[in-house]
Amino acid sequence: MAKMQVRHWGWGVALAGALLAAGASAWPAGAPAAAPSRGSSGSAFVVAPGALVTNAHVTLRCRAQNLPLRVDGQPGPWRVAMLDAEADLALLQGPPGAGPVLPLSAARRLPRGTPVLALGYPGDDGVPRLSGRLRAARGQVLRATLTVHDPAGGSAASFVATDPQGRELEPSWEDGLRYFGQDRAGQLRWRLEIDAPAAGGSSGGPVLDAAGQVVGVVYAGGRGLTAAIPLEDLRALLARAGIAPLLRPGARPADWDAVEAEAARATMRIGC
Repeated sequence: MAKMQVRHWGWGVALAGALLAAGASAWPAGAPAAAPSRGSSGSAFVVAPGALVTNAHVTLRCRAQNLPLRVDGQPGPWRVAMLDAEADLALLQGPPGAGPVLPLSAARRLPRGTPVLALGYPGDDGVPRLSGRLRAARGQVLRATLTVHDPAGGSAASFVATDPQGRELEPSWEDGLRYFGQDRAGQLRWRLEIDAPAAGGSSGGPVLDAAGQVVGVVYAGGRGLTAAIPLEDLRALLARAGIAPLLRPGARPADWDAVEAEAARATMRIGC
């Protein structure tokens, strides 16, 4: 019989005990960005001219505080054009010119061990000198996991299945339903776990492959790991919005410095 080991995630500076907030901006890599004067902050990245993707939970915090969204270094106004709370994704619309459009990967599945880069602008997570600076963390895809989470409540749970010898097993959708219960089927989602640290301030930031293509969206982190929303959910959001994602034909040699530099120009810090 498989053994289930549960993992708990959290996020948000406004939530007690949270592991992850949100953050990103159109500042050069490593340059300080002004923190929001009040409310919350989060990450977003450009998917089309005048269109940014972020986490739903970032925008929901702003809505709960009745505060308008803003994008650091960019003129407004910015509004939530589409919200998918179950997938924890939101599409923001505003004036064009926020930065270059990041291409999306055409891959159907990311194998374990795929090298990736996660970006975000952490807040003050115990290292004040790094607060408000773009941070890039390299790692690799550890696994796909089934997760139930509550974006508005700031919590999530996933599990890892192992056999009696402690060897990890690939979970099935039915495993997720058995573990969490049929009544939570509507909240059940596939997520990626990456062995790269995500500090408070990274929610909504892009996860990229070695070719500089988006392969996921950061939504939580802790214990040296990053949890990311997979491409399937992001593609579905853009399709509903009528946005054709940018695709980059052909392969490119891995150049992580170039990937980080390009993504930094397209990654925004948002707040309210």
